[in-house]
Amino acid sequence: MAKKTLADLGDLKGKKVLVRVDFNVPMDKQTGEVKNDRRIRGALPTVMRLLDGGASVIAMSHLGRPEKATPTERENLTMDRVAEKFSELLGKPVKKAADEVVGPAVTAAVAAMQPGEVVLLENLRFDPREQQNDPEFAASIAALGDTYVNDAFGTCHNDNDASMVAVPAAMKAAGKPRAVGLLVAKELEVLDALLTNPKRPFLGIMGGAKVADKIGFINALLEKVDHLLIGGKIAFAFKKAQGVGVGSMKVSSEEILAAQPLLDFVGTKIMLPVDFVAGRAADTSPGVVTRICEGDILMGLEGADIGPRTVAMFVEEIKQAGTVIWNGPVGWFERPAYSKGTRAIAGALAASSAVTIVGGGETAEAVEQFGVADKLTHVSTGGGAFLAYIEGQKFQSLAQIDDK
Repeated sequence: MAKKTLADLGDLKGKKVLVRVDFNVPMDKQTGEVKNDRRIRGALPTVMRLLDGGASVIAMSHLGRPEKATPTERENLTMDRVAEKFSELLGKPVKKAADEVVGPAVTAAVAAMQPGEVVLLENLRFDPREQQNDPEFAASIAALGDTYVNDAFGTCHNDNDASMVAVPAAMKAAGKPRAVGLLVAKELEVLDALLTNPKRPFLGIMGGAKVADKIGFINALLEKVDHLLIGGKIAFAFKKAQGVGVGSMKVSSEEILAAQPLLDFVGTKIMLPVDFVAGRAADTSPGVVTRICEGDILMGLEGADIGPRTVAMFVEEIKQAGTVIWNGPVGWFERPAYSKGTRAIAGALAASSAVTIVGGGETAEAVEQFGVADKLTHVSTGGGAFLAYIEGQKFQSLAQIDDK
């Protein structure tokens, strides 16, 4: 996708650059502390490049779902703690512009900015117009900057967000340039190469919870990959559709119906687990008792990880692959008793000479938790956006960016 990048913007000295970042980071509900700063770190190269070029940066992002939050939870969704973490990682002061997204206080704060300074707007979703793609709201934001940069791949599929679509449209109307940042440019480069000319054998690995939510992604993968390994909770939809007992695991009829058309690929393109690590779901003690189940899982037990035979099969497939794309953990990796499958796949990818791409979300959290993220070819910053791009969806946010 030939879109303008930072290199195409020319001299930015003295310019105020609006940068849409993805700082939708996990926050501690009690303290408001940032629990994982991976997304903030992902934006640093773009911000630093702009500052080094003599620009000032107006960063903006949403955080959580304030429209569904309690008053206490909403207090922890302000950008104050994010600004603190951003400042710490950037190594220079970052001020929150004001306690409102747009308005006189914001305009004044931006007007006072000097080259090399950074301000962060308040949580965009504190203003309901953000999710209504409101043109008046967008015009207020667009008026703050001379240039627009989209460096928020994780929200590129949100076509109703004003900051992603209506703001760059307003910038265009005002004759202001629009480009993608370094993070988004890297995402597009990697994914476009993956879709057009992957090194073979091309292996897909799918985990997570719901087949119905990922059916478009699975079908898109099946057109491209040589083999698709399936684990996680979605594997039980396939197992139940095959008539295999899944114990106390709740699998909806919707999930079974979504899996049934894919059963024809099982044994050819699709490889399902042959064993599981199961336990009692209510048992959250550190010393939880587990058992390996092949075939039917007994009632009272739920499968929460792939078993050792499946781990060996999946690792062997990874060893033979030229390209691997992985989305969705294959077990309840946050708990040690059910983390072995996801950990083994992460380790096999880290040891592989293949092109290894991880599709954001929980999978990105897993490879970071297991300390292998920097040993992989690419770890996407977008969960839903990653899936949607592979499916072939067109993003209105990217359509707004100037073509080269």
